[in-house]
Amino acid sequence: MKLLISTMFPVVQPFLSFLFPLRLPLLLFLLAFASTLPLASAQLDKYAKLAGLSYFGTAVDNPRLYNEQYMSVLQGSGEFGSLTPINAQKWKKTEEVQGVFTWAEADAIANTAKAGVGGTKTLRCHTMVWYKGLPSWVEATYSRNDMEKILASHIQNLAQHFKGRCYAWDVVNEAIDENGVFRQSPMYKAMGLDFITFSFKTAAKADPDAKLYYNDYALESPSLSPGPKISITLAMLRTVQAQGGTIHGVGFQSHLKVGLVPSRTEIVNTMQQFLEVVDEVAITELDIRHSPLKVPSTRDMWNAQARDYGEVVGACLDVNKGYAGGGKRCVGVTLWDFTDKYSWVPSEIPTEGEACMWDNNYVKKPAYWTVLNMFKAYAAGASRRRAGVDVADGGNGTVSEPDLEAAAPRGPEGLSGLGREEATKTIVATTLATTRRAKSTSMPGE
Repeated sequence: MKLLISTMFPVVQPFLSFLFPLRLPLLLFLLAFASTLPLASAQLDKYAKLAGLSYFGTAVDNPRLYNEQYMSVLQGSGEFGSLTPINAQKWKKTEEVQGVFTWAEADAIANTAKAGVGGTKTLRCHTMVWYKGLPSWVEATYSRNDMEKILASHIQNLAQHFKGRCYAWDVVNEAIDENGVFRQSPMYKAMGLDFITFSFKTAAKADPDAKLYYNDYALESPSLSPGPKISITLAMLRTVQAQGGTIHGVGFQSHLKVGLVPSRTEIVNTMQQFLEVVDEVAITELDIRHSPLKVPSTRDMWNAQARDYGEVVGACLDVNKGYAGGGKRCVGVTLWDFTDKYSWVPSEIPTEGEACMWDNNYVKKPAYWTVLNMFKAYAAGASRRRAGVDVADGGNGTVSEPDLEAAAPRGPEGLSGLGREEATKTIVATTLATTRRAKSTSMPGE
């Protein structure tokens, strides 16, 4: 935007004397025109892929599909290369009545993934088996044999309906609580741990081409749970595999709090533990909320949130250093919606919020620019290495930590530490200053 104004000003300067009585309308016109332009072709998915990930995506729920402003960001900006349905594929939405399957909402999101800037988006499908979001009939008490039939029918119908459209399925979601104890879901009560093995076996037969994930929160570091959740989860994965279940990946939900996010090193270490068991990991539901939320937000709050987003996304990039040239890696990042306008947090935790990278008015926060510039820094390092230029990356296609830290705080158009609101103020100030200079030069007597 600064470049636009600096480029335009020399052209219009000779006419400013003639137009000076109209300088305020002209100023307002220029600002209105500039505000409609995209900022610096900022495309998170594009640079995430250049940095070595397979996608950068967002979750979406059906009511948002009718919001024009929301859809312009989702589909018209090239920011997202992957979509995850928040609710549309859950049990209560797809099989509220036993044996009667409803696909309209889930199909709407799957079809949305086919359109928009950059073509078809990856579809991460979510979720087959969860202890919540169940229709009332599933909540009843069943024998093991009856529960196997219920699970088989539900999983097979889901997988077959979306076969060929889902890059990955979150097959089982949140089976273990914060204390490392298996949740007493209807499935667990009927089958014990075997319900997990059965679910993965059934999903693998129904859609052998999809990546099959176990998805959960508080896996990023032992500091996030009072009990041994990570070790119990790892043991569960090994047990399921030993029993013939296919698990390709683990989803790190990453619903986190500002100031309480584990360090990048901690998250990398945990991801490496899981990559000893599965082939890939992903950040699947990322948001980082202020707790407690203070209104209005301050620059310090935004900057702290930006640093925390950088730690989480940076871990996904960093863990791939140890697997250069191999198949194991962190494949991508998914936001649990991108705007505070539709965040789940305020309705569930009223004292917390503003967890997303865009605010309620779709303005990008500093967290956005931190993540974007981190991707750009990694992409630049990979590009230099491919070109044979010596870079301090340990031979893994990324750049050094100091380079990343230098890149992270930068805002749009190279404005250090600025979000879009601050950049707009700078544009206004610059335009006013140039207009005043024209006034003092061309019309000194006024």
